[in-house]
Amino acid sequence: MEIKHQNIILRDMREGDIDDEIRWNTTQTEWALWDAPWETEEELQDFDPEAHRKKELEWLAKPKPARRRSLEIDTADGVHLGAVNCYCIDEDCSWLEKAPETEEERRRARWAVGIEICEPAYWNGGWGTQALAAFIRYHLDGGYTDLYTQTWSGNFRMIALAEKLGFRECRRKVGIRQVRGGTYDALTFQLDRAAFEAYCAGQRDGACIRMEENPEEKAAIAASVLADLPDWFGLPDSTAEYVRVSRELPFWAAVEGGKAVGFAALKETAPKTAEIYVMGVCPEHHRNGLGRRLFRALYRYAKERDYAFLQVKTVQEGHYPEYDRTNAFYRAVGFTELECFPTLWDAWNPCQVLVMAVN
Repeated sequence: MEIKHQNIILRDMREGDIDDEIRWNTTQTEWALWDAPWETEEELQDFDPEAHRKKELEWLAKPKPARRRSLEIDTADGVHLGAVNCYCIDEDCSWLEKAPETEEERRRARWAVGIEICEPAYWNGGWGTQALAAFIRYHLDGGYTDLYTQTWSGNFRMIALAEKLGFRECRRKVGIRQVRGGTYDALTFQLDRAAFEAYCAGQRDGACIRMEENPEEKAAIAASVLADLPDWFGLPDSTAEYVRVSRELPFWAAVEGGKAVGFAALKETAPKTAEIYVMGVCPEHHRNGLGRRLFRALYRYAKERDYAFLQVKTVQEGHYPEYDRTNAFYRAVGFTELECFPTLWDAWNPCQVLVMAVN
């Protein structure tokens, strides 16, 4: 089975996925800090790669049920990210070990859907939203309409994702989750079908945000996007410098249909300050929220690394309509003017420095 949705693919598991699972359970385990950590910490300590491989190979050899309860997540260009899954819960929102046997009973059951994005470079980029939305649609189209999702009160990413897709909190079990020395609530959310449909109808841009690590890919993306923005990046030497420096910086790409349509690069300028070194979105994607999504990704990165301030340089307002829009964008996301340096670049392009606190 294969389900394509925007920039992701949900598909059946294959043998090559087992190596990824072993890596995610031995060396790349950041996902376990968020996905039921009260269980996964012990499971990771006891994880046996060869026993896991044997179990998964046995599972792969079995016939697949008509209604899949788990599917793997790939990007459109073939990067394996994790999986979506589902299980039945009872009236108290507790997990049921055994699902109903008949199709009619299964359609009437309460199904909790879940997701694991195990590649941290793809967190906060919209991939999980697309994957879970596609899995929800798969269930709804199959007549499984009583849908839920469950998490814990410390998993702010999953809570935000649930609410974004139209889930509403329906059950809270106070203080039953112990995570890294803290006490948290167990949360269950029920899908509001109208809210989910409204979310789907309101999608204007299918691009996903991902953090790019490969220097060559960074350079290629920056060069491609900046070439599409001659009104902002029309000086060849300056543009070449942006491309060169971006290779070594934290870098986020907006990708739609396998093609980069925007990017942003962040540069540390002091121990507690980082600068949006360069940022661009292809013209056909202007005014649809993509720039804000890129900004939110780099802002989260800055916050997680305890930067106190962000800054950005642009051309002072009042000189070019294009840069007036740029100034308006940065003010809209929270920047304010600090100082203008009239000759930092040249007399025709007075440099405006804008700053914001990272809270």
